[in-house]
Amino acid sequence: MDMVPMVKANLSDDVKRYLYNYIKKMDTKKGTKLPSEAVIAKRLSVSRVTIRCAFDDLEKEGLIFRIHGKGTFINPEAINMKVNLNVGQEFKKLIQECGYESSFDIQRFDKLKADQKLADILKIDEGDYFYHIEKLYYADGHPAIVSIDRIPCAIFHQELSLETCQELSVFEILRQNAGRIITRDKIEIEAMSVKSMRKISRCADAMACDSVLIFHGINYDQDNNPVIYDTEFYNTKYIHFSILRTKSVF
Repeated sequence: MDMVPMVKANLSDDVKRYLYNYIKKMDTKKGTKLPSEAVIAKRLSVSRVTIRCAFDDLEKEGLIFRIHGKGTFINPEAINMKVNLNVGQEFKKLIQECGYESSFDIQRFDKLKADQKLADILKIDEGDYFYHIEKLYYADGHPAIVSIDRIPCAIFHQELSLETCQELSVFEILRQNAGRIITRDKIEIEAMSVKSMRKISRCADAMACDSVLIFHGINYDQDNNPVIYDTEFYNTKYIHFSILRTKSVF
């Protein structure tokens, strides 16, 4: 099985993202076995340790499994999942993978002062300014996701504009204007009534549902610094998540 070489990567997260995309494109009718760690390491110009770390993560997510003495195989069930809860991705792509055309508009763009709770989360001082950016994402024109991002103003090289936020994803803005690359996040999940959502978001009534699924997330950069505190509201009529878990029952 041939693999197309990638641009040299130094982090297991880069290799993991590459392997994830490669696996998603595999033709399982021709086989489900992956090349060995040594072969992939040589093709991608990284160490076997880096490949092993990426494989460990993919195995925990249920995307691959290993059989001693036989090799590493992809999990066809994972390939068929539209949206894997373990894989964070930009909302436009997420909506497209759910089978819809994606669009968005910005409902709010403000500079606010952080209270103590937010300051503790983002490791800034109380009273420091942050950008509060609220976006409403549509699936085939239907409100599907509301995203509220809170990002410290001080990390940017220059003032952000509404136009920039309309043109680029928040991840690309951070990369271009702050030199920060989001590598992981930590989320807490809950369900909430739209009535309660009104206290947090001005887009609650647009969701046209009784309750929403909520992710409270802290996004970390390449140096493990918290740079975004986000709240994401999902209309589960349009957005469905799946997860494959390894079992530890004995």
